[in-house]
Amino acid sequence: MNFQKIKVYQLFWIVSILILMIGIAQNNKPQASLDINIHDTYFVVGNIESTVFLFICYFLMGLGYWLVQKVFKKRLIKSLTVIHSIILIGSFVFYWFIFFFNPRYQVHSNFPLYDNYWSINTVLVMEFLLIICIATPIYSINLLIGIFHIKKNTID
Repeated sequence: MNFQKIKVYQLFWIVSILILMIGIAQNNKPQASLDINIHDTYFVVGNIESTVFLFICYFLMGLGYWLVQKVFKKRLIKSLTVIHSIILIGSFVFYWFIFFFNPRYQVHSNFPLYDNYWSINTVLVMEFLLIICIATPIYSINLLIGIFHIKKNTID
């Protein structure tokens, strides 16, 4: 398979399918959840819900790229597309690389109240801020420029 032929929207769709497969595979634990503590309030979100949310986000980003490139027949700014893709797909790969291959982030206790996720949560928060503050505005600007860009017809 020639990797030069893979379009950015196909890459986002592949990652969204991977997110869904990993989320379903990791959902076999009875109390698999994401706990978010804000002041005195805990927000508990099941892993399958967060998996479906991430799947929808990555799929819709791929759909946005597909709409601009195939339906509207517009060109996107390549550098913005590359930066956005590296941030989003790179953060996904970076998280799973750290989670699976670094034993420091693994919980090795049978005690249910033991929580050794401080550093992995720090990585998640940093990735979330990077995605929200940098990647999402880049994505929005790139799509808007692509949609509203007017081609100049040059007469030679």
